[in-house]
Amino acid sequence: MARGPAARLLSLPAPRRLAVVCGVLGLLTWALLVVQWALVAAFVTAVVEDGRTPGTLAGLLAGVLAAWGARAAVAGVRDRAAARTSARVRRTLRATLLRRLPVLGPAAVAGERAGELVTTVTEGVGRLDGVVGRLLPGAVTAAVVPPLVAATVLVLDPAAGALLLLTGPLVLLFLWLTGTLAARASRAQWETLARLGAALVDTLRVLPTLVAYGRARGSARWLADVSEAHRRSTLRLLRTAFLNGFVLEFGAVLCTALVAVTVGVRLFEGELTLQRALLVLLLTPEFFAPLRALGADRHAGLEGAPAAERVFALLDAPAPHRGTRPAPAGVPHVELRGVTLRYGERAALDGVHLDLPPLSRTALVGPSGAGKSSLVRLLLGFAVPDEGSVLVGGVRLAEIDPDSWRARVAYVPERPWLLPGSVADNVRLGRPGAPDADVEEALARAGLLDVVRRLPEGVRTPLGEDAARLSGGERVRLALARAFVRDAALLVLDEPTGQLDEATEAAVLAALDELAAGRTVVTVTHRTAPLALHDRVVVIEDGAVVDGGVRGAAVPR
Repeated sequence: MARGPAARLLSLPAPRRLAVVCGVLGLLTWALLVVQWALVAAFVTAVVEDGRTPGTLAGLLAGVLAAWGARAAVAGVRDRAAARTSARVRRTLRATLLRRLPVLGPAAVAGERAGELVTTVTEGVGRLDGVVGRLLPGAVTAAVVPPLVAATVLVLDPAAGALLLLTGPLVLLFLWLTGTLAARASRAQWETLARLGAALVDTLRVLPTLVAYGRARGSARWLADVSEAHRRSTLRLLRTAFLNGFVLEFGAVLCTALVAVTVGVRLFEGELTLQRALLVLLLTPEFFAPLRALGADRHAGLEGAPAAERVFALLDAPAPHRGTRPAPAGVPHVELRGVTLRYGERAALDGVHLDLPPLSRTALVGPSGAGKSSLVRLLLGFAVPDEGSVLVGGVRLAEIDPDSWRARVAYVPERPWLLPGSVADNVRLGRPGAPDADVEEALARAGLLDVVRRLPEGVRTPLGEDAARLSGGERVRLALARAFVRDAALLVLDEPTGQLDEATEAAVLAALDELAAGRTVVTVTHRTAPLALHDRVVVIEDGAVVDGGVRGAAVPR
């Protein structure tokens, strides 16, 4: 039987060790509370029945305080161990997620929203503390202490012990019923939180466009609606939590009162001594205390359960096949033979044959949605054809190690992603560890070095969020510098001048012409100016090559 996400989380080695520690500490807690309340009962009995003064019972009072202090220390040790284990588990899972997402690649997370993924990695992993840091130690304590207390009471007074054994399961039943409502409310609250995070990130991403077209107010109302939905779901969750607490407290009080009445009647009738009756009455609340605490702990765990489900869904997502062969040396000869690529029922590419000889410069043109970007994804290894093959030097691309292949490819997208770090940090994305001299040479070849030298700290100048210091043309040239420092054999350009004016476009094209020397170049473009740099233009329409491709090539089997 498949385990739930919370059970999988608790079955990790660190939580299992924490469960053992909490079990041992639970035994110690039971022993200390029995000693504490036995000393209290003995003290009261000595004062009431024997007429002794409190001053003569200093040893008993000291024992009570020592037992109480030891119980507090044990609780502190348990909470500290739980907090450290929870922090370790969350740190490990977050690091595992951050390593896993790049392995899955763009194709595996293409249907995900960036904001929802960010919410899962940050807030979602943080909520796992409710499962590991609270629910686990609370559940173990509730599983150890109440049965031992009930057994102790059963030895002291079988009638009172039988009442505890009868009413304890009723409290657990109430806990389960209210927890079922809380689980639904918690899942709804997590879903609205994920939707809010996704909406916020998506809105911020296109905020300049929304402002330019006067749609910012409409987006603000949309965000307000999502935020209001999250507020309502949070309040529903809080109402359920308060109901849970009320039911557990009310049930525990009623059960305690029932035991108290029973013990009081039997004490009045002389069937119990005062000391034994006091000890039973003092132990009864200790029977229900872990169960009441478990209600709050379970509520915290329920908040983490949907997040755990999402985290493990990402970790369990199948990774794409990774080849093991090294990429062929030299400038690659790339061929697409009978390639068909589908997204669901729609064929983005249908039986495409395309030959990209070494040192060739090929421009891909065609209307939006024709399949040009899908072809680029195939060349980068971010997609696998449903039919046909992508060959590199006669070797299927699927058989080549992706890291080895991408080390041979430089990609310049239409909207280059830039780090908020320094200029040098952004250039070194192309080749981590590149020396300063190589960085400056790449900037010079991209026609950007003079601009960078005018910045306050030169190549060490932080660019800020979304590289606000740079214009659109400078952003593209920084991406070209990244490609220069990479010194790749295959250059893939996706609308490199799509957002530039004519003057800036001319400067970028001059840098592109230098960058293309000695490389195989594939460029996606809607503009005519870049075509002059290419020796062949391939027209793609409706996912098929209509002009400039290789026709009639056999598909290898």
